[in-house]
Amino acid sequence: MVAWEGDDAPRIVFATGNTESVLQARAGSLVGMPAGALFAGGERAAKDLAALCANVPVAEQRPMLRGGKPFSAQLLLRGVDGGAVALVRDLAVNQLQADAAIRAEDLARFASLVAHEVRNPLSAVKIALQTLERHGTLVQNDLRRTNIALREVLNIELLLNEVLEFARPPSLSLVPGDPRAPIEEAVAGVELEWATRGVTFARRLPERMAPMVLDPVRVRTAVKILCRQAAAAADEVGGGAVEVQAREEGKGWELAVGDPGRTLPAELREHAFVPFTPQRARGSGLGLAVVARIAREHGGSARLESRSGGGNVIVVTFNS
Repeated sequence: MVAWEGDDAPRIVFATGNTESVLQARAGSLVGMPAGALFAGGERAAKDLAALCANVPVAEQRPMLRGGKPFSAQLLLRGVDGGAVALVRDLAVNQLQADAAIRAEDLARFASLVAHEVRNPLSAVKIALQTLERHGTLVQNDLRRTNIALREVLNIELLLNEVLEFARPPSLSLVPGDPRAPIEEAVAGVELEWATRGVTFARRLPERMAPMVLDPVRVRTAVKILCRQAAAAADEVGGGAVEVQAREEGKGWELAVGDPGRTLPAELREHAFVPFTPQRARGSGLGLAVVARIAREHGGSARLESRSGGGNVIVVTFNS
C-alpha cells in the first residue's frame, strides 16, 4: 500500500506491506520519493490518479515502474486529504500464482488417477502372491522368489497410498470420539498385510480414553501410514515388533509408533516431514508429510526421534 500527495510535485508520504516484491524497494525507502517515479506517466499520472479517486474509490489497471522498468499493476485507489492511497497488486505475479495453482490441481488429479488405475490390479497381484505363499507346496527357491515379489508389491502399494493421500485436498470432519477405535482399526488392517513377513505389532493403548474431538478417517490414515512405514523399516532388518502407543496428554492425546529398524541420523530426522525427502533408499518422502498435515489439522504436531535400544519413533500430538 502506498499513499502520495496530490499537488504539483506529489511525493510519497506512506508505504507499507510487501513493497519489496511488488516495487523492489523497502517501505521506508519509498517515503519522500517523487510519486511520479512509480508510474510510467510520471508526476502527471500520480496527480491524475489522486484527482480520479478524490470523490469515490476507484479500481484502475495501470503500468507502473519498479527499478525503472514497467510492469502491469492493478490499483485500488481511495482519496484522502488531497492525495491518494493505493493498494498495488502485481498482475503478473497474481497470474503466475493462479497458473501454479492450476498446475498443482492438475498434477493432483493426475496422481490420483494413476494411483487408482494401478492400485486395483496391484491388489489382485498381491492376493495371488499371498495365496501362493500360504499354499505350502512351493519349493524353497520358488517360495523365496514369491517372498521377494510380495515385498516389492507391498512397497509399491505403500508408495501409491502415500501419493493418493498427499494429492487429496485437505478436508476435516471433526466429531467427538475415542481415539483407540481408529487406531485399532488401522493397526489391524496393516497387521494383516504384514502377517507373513516376520513383522508383528504391539499395542500399548490405555484401557479407556476420554472422548476427543477428531476426524476418525484422518486419524486412521495417519496410523496406517506410520504402521506401514514402521513395518517396512522392520522388514529391512529381518523383521521385529512395531510398537503403537497412545496416551492422553493435557487436553489432547499423543500417538507414538516405534520401529526396530536402522536408526536414522539426526540430519535426516530434521527433514523427515518435508515432502519428497525420503528417509530411506526406498520411498516417496510423502507419507510423513501427510502425517504432519493431519497433525496440524488437529492442532498438533509431529516429530521423529531415535528409539531407545535402536530404531526410530514418530510422535504425533492431537490437540483439537
